[in-house]
Amino acid sequence: MIWNNCRLTILFYDEPAQEMTCVVKFTDAGIMVEYEDDGVVQYAGGKKGDGHFELLAPAVHGRATLHMFPDSTRLEGSWIEDGERGMWRIDLAE
Repeated sequence: MIWNNCRLTILFYDEPAQEMTCVVKFTDAGIMVEYEDDGVVQYAGGKKGDGHFELLAPAVHGRATLHMFPDSTRLEGSWIEDGERGMWRIDLAE
């Protein structure tokens, strides 16, 4: 399933939050999140249990987690990218 107009909120520990649009694609094996931030950033990864995902973004030296309750339209998790850390939230929308 592909969600093309999701709302991504990126929370930083030492900066104001950023909001942007992203695409989320679920597959049987995992998830892919793609957004524009000085070029296309793509996080992709596999399931680590029902509603839990671990993702990597090699192009930006990133790794992240996302978690989702059953029947929810919100994903939440944490990220590390080039030594920076924070949290992120994605509200799914078609």
